[in-house]
Amino acid sequence: MCGIAGYLGPKTADSVLIVALERLKYRGYDSAGMAVMSEGEIHLRKAAGKLKHLADKLEAQPLSGHCGIAHTRWATHGPPTEANSHPHLSTDGRVAVVHNGIIENHEPLRRALKDQGGIFVSETDTEVIPQLISTLYRAGGDPLAAVRAAVARLEGSFAFAVVFADQPRRIIAVRQGSPLIIGKGKAYDPAEPNREGRTEVFTKGGSTAARELMIASDAPALLPHAQQVCFLEDGHLADLSDAGVAISTFAGVPVEAKFKPIEVTAEAVSKGSFDSFMAKEIAEQPTVLARLLESRLRTGASGVEIVEPDLGLDLKAVNHVVFLAAGTSWHAALLGKRFLEQLARIHVEVDISSEYRYRNPVASGGTLVVAISQSGETADTLAGLRLARAKFIPVVALVNVVTSTIARESNGVMPLLAGPEIGVASTKAYTAQVLALYLFALQVAKAKGLLTPEAEQQAIAAARALPEQVAATLRETEEEVCEAADLFASAQATVFLGRGGEHPTALEGALKLKEIAYVHAIGYPAGEFKHGPIALVTSHLPVVCMVPKDAMYEKMLSNLQEVRARSGRIITVGQKDDQHLRDLSDHLFGVRQAHDDLLQPILSVLPLQRYAYHVARRRDCDVDQPRNLAKSVTVE
Repeated sequence: MCGIAGYLGPKTADSVLIVALERLKYRGYDSAGMAVMSEGEIHLRKAAGKLKHLADKLEAQPLSGHCGIAHTRWATHGPPTEANSHPHLSTDGRVAVVHNGIIENHEPLRRALKDQGGIFVSETDTEVIPQLISTLYRAGGDPLAAVRAAVARLEGSFAFAVVFADQPRRIIAVRQGSPLIIGKGKAYDPAEPNREGRTEVFTKGGSTAARELMIASDAPALLPHAQQVCFLEDGHLADLSDAGVAISTFAGVPVEAKFKPIEVTAEAVSKGSFDSFMAKEIAEQPTVLARLLESRLRTGASGVEIVEPDLGLDLKAVNHVVFLAAGTSWHAALLGKRFLEQLARIHVEVDISSEYRYRNPVASGGTLVVAISQSGETADTLAGLRLARAKFIPVVALVNVVTSTIARESNGVMPLLAGPEIGVASTKAYTAQVLALYLFALQVAKAKGLLTPEAEQQAIAAARALPEQVAATLRETEEEVCEAADLFASAQATVFLGRGGEHPTALEGALKLKEIAYVHAIGYPAGEFKHGPIALVTSHLPVVCMVPKDAMYEKMLSNLQEVRARSGRIITVGQKDDQHLRDLSDHLFGVRQAHDDLLQPILSVLPLQRYAYHVARRRDCDVDQPRNLAKSVTVE
């Protein structure tokens, strides 16, 4: 979704903010802009399309000033045009706002403000915010009071930052539903703001120096200027100035600003030697899984044991689990259902978050909700979590960002430890989710007395073998994947088939191809193939079949024969030494065999990630920032 950034310090604001926007663009965007204060005026630069267009404008016409706000927009109200891009100004040009979220009552506010002389130049819901604040500011003369009064009239989920032309070194930031982070950097002397690039800490005249301050929708945008972060809570606003950061509730009650060291590094949010973040993140999977395992295993009296973070729950009493997830996380949840039912023998439901939040789920004793979200900010999953908490159902979060809203509002947290995932299409977070759910199922089974010491050791051995197997599978399938991508890059549709644990893999493979290569793709349970999808088969249709050596092997062979009899083109994911599969297939992505069949989907999905990547490259698609998609869906 939209990305917000703001800077107050000694450096030229436009040079800091353009880098911040670069680190926010993974969230999805279609236009960008910034506002910088200088000589008592607010100066704007905006551009539709890629961020480079804004950078080119800034290079041609730099903005001189040391305090400003910036934004990457993902269109919701109005098309992606320069007029609709942020920041938006009040009619008098004295107030500017950048905003993430949706103002649900913008239409009546717009009508009322027009009646008071407001002139609107965009189609966005955002523009009512600066117009409203400006009206209230002119009436009262206090910026903070004007922002509070405006917030009281806004309905919806939002975060925004506002600057005033007559307050050249001040930013006010507001959060109500959408994430916003404050960053604090090194000290400087505010009396000398024009010394570019100053980083040393010093004081003047015995007084304490001010500190560089930033705001952003996500922590990577604060680098390298911030060393400490504070997560603004819902219903709070922050007043940033040379005096520091003052946080208060919307009602004006002061709140302590709790800063802690930033955990993200600049290296973690760079591509390194890779041509894209997606390629880097696929390659990182062996390391990610090894790190996750290291955090979940310990050596006890009887050898290596599985441990989970302290969830504050009696897992033995859990007899019903509800997974809440969206997109790729929902596919991981489908596998989590299999793990828990097979290992812990408990009833499991898998809900798409946007559906769960709008029904009235039955709450009963022994129920546990597990909210799965890479970012920890997915709007529908967060709403479902809050619904569960309102019904006194305990919630555990499975997230990659432990400081996220979903993590903070849950009873317990299972961190993925996958590191920042910048590519919009999830790869390393997905396989980490699957492994984390496998370990969680083992922990529940152990708590219920259903996991023998021998079975625990076998499961640990299978899991510990995964990092090397993942690395080998990525290495050994690459040539065949590239050949298949060359052959089918122009295909207009693809069908993915799988049974059992490989049905979610088929869904995930189809989603990846849709997301980044813009190919119409469907994932289907192979047992349903003859109930509709078989009608699609022609000599031009690639059909990707998941055929591991498990109990469903013979049935999957029947599906391959059905496709072959209708001249369909077959890509098979199976064991590389299976000559029968090779004979039936146009291409065989030969993956390693997991030591536990439950873990095989982690290995099976790897060549599908690379296949989607290579098809997208051959179709000249942006694999990191596919059209119309956002990494973190923070609005409905």
